[in-house]
Amino acid sequence: MIACRFQILDSSQRKAVLDNVPINASSIQYGPWKNGVRYDLPAEDLGVSALYEMVNCRVGQAGEVEKRKGFAKFNSSALNSDATVTAVGQATLASVDKTFAIAGNKFYDITGGSGTDRTGSVTITAGNDNVFEWVLAGSTLVLTNGVDTDAITWAGGTNNIANLDDDGRFTKGKHIAYWDNRLFIGNVDGANYQLWRSTTGDITTWGSTDYYNFDHPITGLSPIGNSLAVHTQEGIHTLTPTGNATVPYQVSRQTPAGSVSGRGIVNLPIGVQLFPRLDGIYTWNGGDQVVKISQALDGSRFWDNLNTAKMGLVHGMYYPSTNEVWWFLPYGSSQATNNYAIVYNTVLNCWSGPYTNMTRNASALVDDLPHAGGFNGIVYKHDTNENDDGSAISSTFSTGSPAPVGADVRLRWLYARHFYDVQDSAYDVQVLQQSPKITGVTQSILMGQATAGFGSFVIGTTPLGGENTALYADTDLMGYDNTSQLKYTNNALNEPFVFRRVLLQYKPIGRMRRRKVVGVE
Repeated sequence: MIACRFQILDSSQRKAVLDNVPINASSIQYGPWKNGVRYDLPAEDLGVSALYEMVNCRVGQAGEVEKRKGFAKFNSSALNSDATVTAVGQATLASVDKTFAIAGNKFYDITGGSGTDRTGSVTITAGNDNVFEWVLAGSTLVLTNGVDTDAITWAGGTNNIANLDDDGRFTKGKHIAYWDNRLFIGNVDGANYQLWRSTTGDITTWGSTDYYNFDHPITGLSPIGNSLAVHTQEGIHTLTPTGNATVPYQVSRQTPAGSVSGRGIVNLPIGVQLFPRLDGIYTWNGGDQVVKISQALDGSRFWDNLNTAKMGLVHGMYYPSTNEVWWFLPYGSSQATNNYAIVYNTVLNCWSGPYTNMTRNASALVDDLPHAGGFNGIVYKHDTNENDDGSAISSTFSTGSPAPVGADVRLRWLYARHFYDVQDSAYDVQVLQQSPKITGVTQSILMGQATAGFGSFVIGTTPLGGENTALYADTDLMGYDNTSQLKYTNNALNEPFVFRRVLLQYKPIGRMRRRKVVGVE
């Protein structure tokens, strides 16, 4: 008689057999990555929902990681002999949406992508740092840079720009705002702490005493709620209407810290301002405190490498379609211009990036897409295709490496199951397993096809597809360690990717060996 032994498997065990997984194997899931990238922590201290690094990738609304979109030229040819773009924007003038840019010493109407010189006889001083702030004051565009004697105005149409008539009250205003039916200009020549206001409904009439003095140089102006915020590095003050024509505004100091850059102040629809300081990005809701939100960027792997001497040139914009704020920053201790972008998701409260290949001097939302001007006379339309003006987007991201069992338990790593969105054509994303004790081998994931697994469902209740449908590919893991980290890379032209999560299978082996310490009694 031959003795036979049978094992009755439960549903999870049967699935494991079908998936060629040892029955006694366990798994850890990395992702979705709703906590974004964390540069302030080592990989082993990150949870399963955070990333250790990412370059030219973003976290989507469901916590997926995707290769960022690329950019293309907005204007077909360089403006003003490849001059630096110091302003770009879009405004409705004479009932027509106009896109404009300043390059070097020229002002251009670039509506539709071509560049028409509208400078006329106005003098504009060229220079990388001579950047402009602008507002739409009623039906007039007003721009100022703190360098040229007068602000400039544009009525649109076929008109050339003109100098703002400020009644000779001030010169070289650096910061600008239009609020409460008045034009405000601050940080003027000889009085960087001074803020001027125009007459109500008339941006060309300025009273001789219609100004306010603050304790420190003004660094930015931006409306919030029913007030105008006046930023200095040492605090935020507000102007609030009093209803008194003689003394129209009450001036109050609200916070102990303000923005380092006027162009870096970004207003969200929920009534808060985000802005850069030397040590990070802060938020302010109109109260008496500002709150730092960029702790994830702290440390030697990112923020410590910014050139703080050039932080006054940081510029940012709100991108409603993706619930993101983009800031362009000078990355590198001696970097004189903004060359990286960092992205904040306002819904997930997490960070993506940096985006490299982003040498940009001015930015704005145009036709609901980010546009930014370079140092070559070109305005670029961003988030629009799968390449950077014909060049490949080099991208990578790395997971954390939390210990699924404990720091003292050795694991044998089996394989990784990568859940991703299938692309239109077949190409590879490379994935590398790494840990302190494992030297992994780079493997490829073919993005043009996937294996479909239905997961768990109830007939007649759960629809097939949607969140219950998983598309995945497997790669082998190897080695023995208590942690395992995965790094994804793709540097090829027109090859996007989207990863949803990854399951890592492992088997506990035993306790980690500890080094014997030899001592003398």
